Amino acid sequence: MTTGRATMIENEQANKALVIEAFDTLFNRRDYAAAQQFWSPHYIQRSAHIEPGRDGLFDLVKIMPPDLRYEHQLVVAEGDYVMLHGRFSHIGQPANWIVTDIVRVADGLLAEHWDVIQDEATRSQSKSGLPMFGDAFPAERTTGGMSSAVSPADTQRPESQLMNAFVSYLRGQSDRTDTEGTREFNGERTALEGVTRRDADLAGVPTITVEPAVGRPDRIVIYFHGGGYVSGSPPDRYLPLAAAIALAANATVHAVDYRLAPEFPFPAAYDDCVSAYTWLVSDGGVDPGSLSVLGDSAGGNLALAVAVAARDRRLPLPARVAMISPFADLTFSGPSIEQRRDSDPYVTRALLESMAADYLGDSDPADPRCSAVFSDLKGLPPLLIQVGDKEILYDDAARIRDRALTAGVDVTFESWEHGIHVWPVYIASGLPESAQAIEHLAAFLKAC
Repeated sequence: MTTGRATMIENEQANKALVIEAFDTLFNRRDYAAAQQFWSPHYIQRSAHIEPGRDGLFDLVKIMPPDLRYEHQLVVAEGDYVMLHGRFSHIGQPANWIVTDIVRVADGLLAEHWDVIQDEATRSQSKSGLPMFGDAFPAERTTGGMSSAVSPADTQRPESQLMNAFVSYLRGQSDRTDTEGTREFNGERTALEGVTRRDADLAGVPTITVEPAVGRPDRIVIYFHGGGYVSGSPPDRYLPLAAAIALAANATVHAVDYRLAPEFPFPAAYDDCVSAYTWLVSDGGVDPGSLSVLGDSAGGNLALAVAVAARDRRLPLPARVAMISPFADLTFSGPSIEQRRDSDPYVTRALLESMAADYLGDSDPADPRCSAVFSDLKGLPPLLIQVGDKEILYDDAARIRDRALTAGVDVTFESWEHGIHVWPVYIASGLPESAQAIEHLAAFLKAC
């Protein structure tokens, strides 16, 4: 072996050891002062999940759970570059993260970084039948429908017969890719029990208010329904969910009947929802400490956009924000749009594109008000995100989670193994998965 080749190999081994020690110091030992000795002060961070520079990386690690653990399986070096295949566990999420990191070393310091992050698949989720890390799959179960890694002694709860039948019903529906068909599907009315209903308005925006028929509510929820911005007015299909939340969380729920496209394109729906929220925390005299914002699908995007608007306009922030299956990227840049197209029993790209075209008109689809995945989420209250594993919109939820975590927001992310798009809305069909998800929602709202 020539001297030059031996020196190169020696340098590559030294780089590998350097990066491994740096990762262990930062992620496992959480010794930030010592970690600064490994990272260049001019560190370049090329990541979709981490704010720029060394401070961006360190700030993200500081908000992670104290028992965060990093372990690597494969480390390869070539010249000044080191590539690691690793796993982050105890991250406060239902699934571990499997990460490929590529690090450039310069002058004995970590100078530049690229990463690719993916949730670790369980055996039932793996298309290849092989684990993503190590020689074994993480154990799995369904706790109230939420997928999570647990001890091998736990078992997996099967999909309910009702949910299975309901999915078959959805798959049997004719394709709906136009406004008229969507409005027909979302126009059903269901009798409500255990709650009172009244028509009202918030700042002139029509609202249907439901609350428990017995007792006195101790919190308020402003709810923005789904329907792709083109359907759901009046929001009768969504009232069973509103009623269930009212009962389970002992809340007054205002279901906002915002204007719909194509008759009223963007930003009409956004403006109505912001106006309704603004009235509640100003002229309405509502204590923001008892107020939460809830939305499903397009309403999930509206819920997050309203919270961002409240922060930017220096309005009192709500205590909590909850989203179910948010439709939050009208650029359709999430990989799950294609990856999960065969597993989603109802939502299709064609349907989403039709809704987006009606809503946007000539507006920019990347505007954060209609695509909240591009929003700055710093300073927001705790978030709950519920999404079904089968959804083509899964990455809209996951990207909101990642941006919120990076911004230092408290996030509860629930990936439901048997969930479909906005499955809690179908509570009137008696789905156990819907009831379980609503129990989680109510617990989150009552924690404020």
